[in-house]
Amino acid sequence: MTVDMMSVGGNSVDAATDHKVRDFVKEQDGHTVITRVLIANNGIAAVKEIRSVRQWAYATFGDERAIEFVAMATPEDLKVNAEYIRMADQYVEVPGGTNNNNYANVELIVDVAERTGAHVSYPQNATLPLQAAGSGSKQQQPF
Repeated sequence: MTVDMMSVGGNSVDAATDHKVRDFVKEQDGHTVITRVLIANNGIAAVKEIRSVRQWAYATFGDERAIEFVAMATPEDLKVNAEYIRMADQYVEVPGGTNNNNYANVELIVDVAERTGAHVSYPQNATLPLQAAGSGSKQQQPF
């Protein structure tokens, strides 16, 4: 599969709105500006992803909130007030139960990413990028 890197995530450096992250990407000769991440994962992995990116954003931009996080949240995670949900800027409730209903559901993840304007997704399932390639998504979602 060939991916047009200028349109990955639908936020090319030339089309991105004026933002310190866009300026950074341009300075680094990058091509895709990522300012909104969908957390398609839960538990400690999701917490570590958010913490790591926030630490990097603070060190790089002096603003830990330069990158926004949208978390997928199951009723079970909401019930226990999961830390990753509290850390996210926004959450979208998704079906509960086994992960084929939520964090391993390619169609759901792509749908949530498109509805929330996420530029990239952080999935639970390492094979998700291959599965998403054939999903018929309107925009290419890097994972």
